[in-house]
Amino acid sequence: VNLIEQVREVIDRHRGAAGIVYCLRRKDVDEMTAALRKFKYRAVPYHAGMTNDERRATQEAFASEEADIVVATVAFGMGIDKPDVRFVAHAGV
Repeated sequence: VNLIEQVREVIDRHRGAAGIVYCLRRKDVDEMTAALRKFKYRAVPYHAGMTNDERRATQEAFASEEADIVVATVAFGMGIDKPDVRFVAHAGV
């Protein structure tokens, strides 16, 4: 089973619920986000290579439930005020 399939298995156990998928590198975040979107998951990226406006848009989409999944480097999540996060997957371990 490849990494995308493993992450999808975790997400599918919590279908429609809010969650975070952590990746080690910015490139991994972008690739994982693209792969999940290909399978119609409402995923958005978050990493230091994005502009402040892009990161803010990701946070707002997640908080307002426009997106279910944030694919991020480990900097994301500190100070997130969202009580309904139902899963965290570490895709780089």
